[in-house]
Amino acid sequence: MSGLFNVGKQAYLTVKRRSMPAQITQPALTQTMRVHTMAVTAVAFFKDSRRIVTSSADKTLRIWDVEKRAFVGGPFEGHSDFVLSVSVSPDERRIASGGGDGAIIIWDVESKKMLFNKPRVKHTSRVSSVCFSPNGKRIASGSWDSTVIIWDAETGAVLSTLKCSSSVDCVAFSPDGLKLACGTWRNIRVWSTDNAELLLEIDAHEEFVLSVVWSPDGQQLISASADKTIKFWDSSNGAQIGQPCTSYIRSLANSSDGSFIATASGDKTVHLWSTKSYQQIGQALEHTALVFCVAISPSGELLASGDKYGSLQLWSIENTLCAALGTDSSYLAHRSKVKLDQKLYAEALSDAEKVRTISVVVLTFVIMFVGC
Repeated sequence: MSGLFNVGKQAYLTVKRRSMPAQITQPALTQTMRVHTMAVTAVAFFKDSRRIVTSSADKTLRIWDVEKRAFVGGPFEGHSDFVLSVSVSPDERRIASGGGDGAIIIWDVESKKMLFNKPRVKHTSRVSSVCFSPNGKRIASGSWDSTVIIWDAETGAVLSTLKCSSSVDCVAFSPDGLKLACGTWRNIRVWSTDNAELLLEIDAHEEFVLSVVWSPDGQQLISASADKTIKFWDSSNGAQIGQPCTSYIRSLANSSDGSFIATASGDKTVHLWSTKSYQQIGQALEHTALVFCVAISPSGELLASGDKYGSLQLWSIENTLCAALGTDSSYLAHRSKVKLDQKLYAEALSDAEKVRTISVVVLTFVIMFVGC
């Protein structure tokens, strides 16, 4: 009987070692660049994943080449107050920016000049969020004046104005461009982009909805709020899916395959979260200042985050996820790392979750029936 006890105890210790957080290694920072003289308020990747545009409280935008680690465009100057949001057109020819001056500016990337010779000013308060539609023909802007405006990206004309009950902190087109979501005080609203009909209103949070993104298939909405929660929603009926993630969030980004999200937090960190298990992935990625924004490259290779001191940090997603998998040597863990090398992130995270589940089940069994 003592032999069985010793075997059980050894199994318990083995599983316990595999489940310890110490097995998770700290992800390595790829690079840090000082890109502005004041806070980096927003960041967006170009479709090629090689260039990044940043906006800042210093009233400018800049374009950076992540491979050359060099400044390749700007400074784009035209706003009279903080630049709060940026978006790159799908064809990479234009950038839209919104600022504390209430203005929308559409920039030509090649000439580095604003189109239409002047900012478009229709909002009466700060523009907190801008985004291009998937086909690049429209731009949506959300403002603290409690409106969302849809613009013609080619002419700069206003196509429709959507009224909200409180200030708007974020806007996002659905992947098919047929819907537009916005975040306000406690609520998420979803509109038809064809006829400006309000399709859905979700009583989502206890505080302002600071960020909202769509899943790649358009079936889910993910929201982050000042109430320190991240929630997942069925975009067809507004029903909540799964359990909320808990963290103080300023910005939210979704991976191109929808397997994980990244969040920028007020505690000087960036976190990754599984969209399947709703659990944090690995350790937090650390800044030395408050983190205001985060973005994931379309290629799925890089994560960029900007902070209060004007710094932009770049992280390898593969290395970050690999560090999160730890040093488990089981078959599933090995298979997970192989898939990670192939950038099959959804499958890699699924296998990693199975490893965690198996460890918990075995550990529970050993504790219940063998003891230690």
